[in-house]
Amino acid sequence: MANSKSVLVTGAGGPSGKAAIHALKDKGFRVIAADMAPTEHRADAFAMVLPAAHPMYLTQLDDLLSTWEINWLFPTVQEELILVAEKADTYRRRGIAVYMANPDAVAICNDKWLTAQSLAACGVAVPRSAIGEAGSAAIRGLGFPCVSKPRVGRGGRHVTVHDRADIALDMSVADSNLVWQQFMSGTEYDVLLMIRRNRPVSEMIGAIFEKTSLREGRTGNALTLERVGVPDVYDLALSAARALDLEGPLDMDIRRDINGVAHVLEINARIGAHTYKAPEIFDALVDLYETGYLGG
Repeated sequence: MANSKSVLVTGAGGPSGKAAIHALKDKGFRVIAADMAPTEHRADAFAMVLPAAHPMYLTQLDDLLSTWEINWLFPTVQEELILVAEKADTYRRRGIAVYMANPDAVAICNDKWLTAQSLAACGVAVPRSAIGEAGSAAIRGLGFPCVSKPRVGRGGRHVTVHDRADIALDMSVADSNLVWQQFMSGTEYDVLLMIRRNRPVSEMIGAIFEKTSLREGRTGNALTLERVGVPDVYDLALSAARALDLEGPLDMDIRRDINGVAHVLEINARIGAHTYKAPEIFDALVDLYETGYLGG
């Protein structure tokens, strides 16, 4: 790998992007920030990019990688992860590091229904889940309270707790795009991991934060967190990562049921918004880069 330490961080305006930019700047990297809208940043330069859904997004990304002589692509935008994963091997052949899982695994993480189904098939604890029309037998079979949320989404948007079978449902998101799950009423955790495939558990890096308050009370983004040590939650997170053959930085939501049993709610195949509270995740990523490992 070239000696240059140039990193392209996407999603510079989001919390994950900001965390990455700050950490990498502090470690001496030249950081190029990218976002679809102007934003304040600590990077050395900024590039405005098209939305990830735009057909020219990858072409523009390729141009940025060449123009800025990038050696490390650091994606943080949920909507781009599958696209980047599909091209990651191409980037690596160009000498650009990309630390993320294979496209199939990223696609599973991107869909909460597929995540639940895939983990359950591997014996990893997840809430009872269903898809279908509101009020259907499959949904009612979950019991109440239950939760509806978009199969593909982030940031706790459109997550609704339904306490009764006859409650008036907010169907602002079509039934076909929703996953319904048993509501976990216990403590919720944000688990941050840095995973290397086929390596012993002792080499994995992880940090667990208890979500002490949530934006919507029972659901939503964490307003406050406290770092904690809970071995069963950490073991569950590692089991989920192994089950889906994940690699790179991960951000998992795990929550306990009424009996205190931990279940995986969702997995983001990227760094989390609170990774700035776990500098050892960035330390591990930089260590990989400095050894010349490109990912994959």
